[in-house]
Amino acid sequence: MTTHLLDQLNPPQKEAVTAGDGPVMILAGAGSGKTRVLTRRLAWLMTEQGLSPYEILAVTFTNKAAREMRERIAEWVHLDPGATRRLWIGTFHGMSARMLRQNADQIGFTNNFLILDAADQERMIRKLAEEQQFAHTYWTPKRLITTISRWKDGGLGPEDITEEHFRHPQDWHKISTLFTRYQAELRKTNCMDFGDLLVHCLKLWRQYPETLDRYRRGFRHILVDEYQDTNKVQYEWMQALASHHGNLCVVGDDDQSIYSWRGARLDNILNFEKDFPNTRIIRLEQNYRSTGNILKAASHLIDHNMGRMGKTLWTDGPDGPKIVRYAAEDGNDEAWFVANEIKRALASRSGPHQAAILVRAAHQTRVLEEALNRQNIPYQMMGGFRFMERAEIKDALAYLRLAHSLSDDLAFERIINTPKRKLGDKALATMQSVALADNTSLFHGAKRVVAENLLGKATTAPLAQFLALIEKAAAELDAGVSPGEVLDHLMTESGYRDTLSIADRGEEKIENLLELHAFLQQETDLTGFFERVILDGDPQDEARAATEQVVLSTLHAAKGLEFPLVFLVGMEEGLLPHKLAIQDNDETGLEEERRLTYVGMTRAKEKLYLSHAKFRYMYNRNEPTRPSRFLRELPEEIMEIKGFKVTTRQGIGGFHGYNNRFSRR
Repeated sequence: MTTHLLDQLNPPQKEAVTAGDGPVMILAGAGSGKTRVLTRRLAWLMTEQGLSPYEILAVTFTNKAAREMRERIAEWVHLDPGATRRLWIGTFHGMSARMLRQNADQIGFTNNFLILDAADQERMIRKLAEEQQFAHTYWTPKRLITTISRWKDGGLGPEDITEEHFRHPQDWHKISTLFTRYQAELRKTNCMDFGDLLVHCLKLWRQYPETLDRYRRGFRHILVDEYQDTNKVQYEWMQALASHHGNLCVVGDDDQSIYSWRGARLDNILNFEKDFPNTRIIRLEQNYRSTGNILKAASHLIDHNMGRMGKTLWTDGPDGPKIVRYAAEDGNDEAWFVANEIKRALASRSGPHQAAILVRAAHQTRVLEEALNRQNIPYQMMGGFRFMERAEIKDALAYLRLAHSLSDDLAFERIINTPKRKLGDKALATMQSVALADNTSLFHGAKRVVAENLLGKATTAPLAQFLALIEKAAAELDAGVSPGEVLDHLMTESGYRDTLSIADRGEEKIENLLELHAFLQQETDLTGFFERVILDGDPQDEARAATEQVVLSTLHAAKGLEFPLVFLVGMEEGLLPHKLAIQDNDETGLEEERRLTYVGMTRAKEKLYLSHAKFRYMYNRNEPTRPSRFLRELPEEIMEIKGFKVTTRQGIGGFHGYNNRFSRR
């Protein structure tokens, strides 16, 4: 069996699979076959070391990864379906829930406790906030739940929260009290949220060491995937279980640690040797995904980071084509170039059969979607909605649609109480009744409601203001004011923009509105525009194979994926690296931005494009940009420059003349 398990493995992979007892760290570079190694190590422990399938705990970060691992193990070890289901393979939360159900009574719960989803959590915290008469424009229920979850990921309970955890100390007492009430309500209703699953596991083990000891002795080996993404509580959970025998094998890549914003701690992997003495480190550096030039570029880039373990990816495959750096005139130029290159590549039988466009921020996809649609190139979104399907974009377009056509009842219903203006279901029902009786639109029915004062004074005033706002916008459109300017007035005067500014991910949503405004500035035919929005959003062929579509994705959502052809767009200061890392002069943040770029580059198998623009339309005007500092960190000999020539003297400097300009015809 050993020979079979070790088939087609390179020497470091074989070493990782057959590593014996004690702490083991497998530093697995991008595309180095870590999934194969992890699965075969599990099978090797069972078949060659004589461990029972139930004496191994394997922790993954997604349920999908856990399912795939179970299926593969069942094939290697020939387990029946019932035995496969009983394997201790799953996510941190799944494994914690399983342990808690076996011991819930020890910490005051019953074993049929309910695990709340995000919507249930928000409903509970909203009810508690109302009971305490706590209403805050910033501390919305969603933000409260997100914050509480982050505290739990960091191992903090209500008793640990102090004024230092708040930007505005006056918020401390009320929110700390609300956190305490929330935890009490969870216990009272026999419920836990996701953060509780690990926190309560640790609490169980601290209060009942004999329970912990039972699991420690039961699991003779522990394996953890994606170790670089673990947070504080997950680290403590693993350490507690492995403290008896020290047989902890972690698989990760410090160069792909990109989730600090959700609690992941890079130090967990950097300090592993210190935390677990006599650690055996095995580096998987042979890459089976990308060409030599792609790996050379990515390795040169990541070498500029100080906080890393150190490894160099290599391949015995061909160097492949040079990395293309395209310097665009503006965002539209960049999008058209990308769409043309994709169309040319997909049309060539010898070219890549699938492509991906990776962006740092979701708002970047709008102009790219437009270019792909114009070229009739099918695409799918990863890690988010299509630009025109995002809630804030739909809301904004509904305002514009109603101004464009006062008889658009669907748009009227969407925005009549967005943002809140005391026009709820009862008021809308009155307007609908009048409109139905008069056989007219909701807008004109609402005008009669105001004229005849059919609602109370508190409701009539905001309704009248809303109707006046729409009529003013309609008049502006009739007078030839650009749709972008009209939209800007609507978003400001309605209060919608102010509402977004205090919403969760508000900055990103406002950036999306600015992108829509920029797009509409160039639009003269609103009827044609709205028609294109509808048709472009229609899935023409849901059954189309993914390999026939272009993937549009954020860099974060693309981790773990691979594509023959990759475009990493918007490589400019302020986008990549992100402006927050630059503004704060945060070296830690800049290193994470560099890791994010490295992740994007190593998604490419055959050909990689890096693009940036001379100007970006931002804040209602074309703004000059500077190429990303990361471009300067790439070896010139493997780069092919297209578009505007970039001055090498400045590195992140000016543009001079055209070079290899493409045609849009």
